[in-house]
Amino acid sequence: MRLILSLALIATGCADITPIEDGKRYGPVVTLQDWFTSCFLLESGDAVVLFDSCWREGTLKSALASQGRGPEEVTHVLMTHGHADHAGGLGLLSQAKVMGRVPEQGNLTEHAGDAGAIDEAIEEGQVLAFGDHEVHVIAAPGHTPGTTVYWVDGVVILGDAAIATGAGAIEPAPEDRSEDPAAAESVLKGLAARLEALELRVDWLVPAHSGGVEGLAPLRDFAQE
Repeated sequence: MRLILSLALIATGCADITPIEDGKRYGPVVTLQDWFTSCFLLESGDAVVLFDSCWREGTLKSALASQGRGPEEVTHVLMTHGHADHAGGLGLLSQAKVMGRVPEQGNLTEHAGDAGAIDEAIEEGQVLAFGDHEVHVIAAPGHTPGTTVYWVDGVVILGDAAIATGAGAIEPAPEDRSEDPAAAESVLKGLAARLEALELRVDWLVPAHSGGVEGLAPLRDFAQE
């Protein structure tokens, strides 16, 4: 709870953050805002995929309804990490397959109980197919041990691996919000090079606690600081 309250103060009290826009589309992904955080919806073929589950079940239900969907239609949930403001909606999604990296199971269990059990473990470098879209799995430990970044059709879903400032820069989450801030910063500094090595184009960088910023340049700039 202390972590959630701290993040709330950051997101609501700091003017130097790109604001979250509920319903904003980044490529094929739609933002579902839950106060100071967000999860993201991808619909492709028969797959209805969430990146994280937002925080509050009621808000998640309403956000899905705004997109013409119900919780029972969600087929997969890809977790960036297991903090409560990202895993709180899992209790509504019992029929969905929860996917995440094994090092994050402890946080998921702590914050979501049985609903946080990983149904399918995923690994660095794995490519997941959902309808017409491929999702690349990129390990990004630091904020938590199992923090994971996802790339889908030019959109990089960052979770809490980064935040976008009002000036359009990318920065790591504040040090006292991450379990290993040095690792979080190191991973973020190397992320642009990893994306380029994989030849993945980047149209948008999309954190959970701010709006998105365009292109790979903000990550390149951070790497050179």
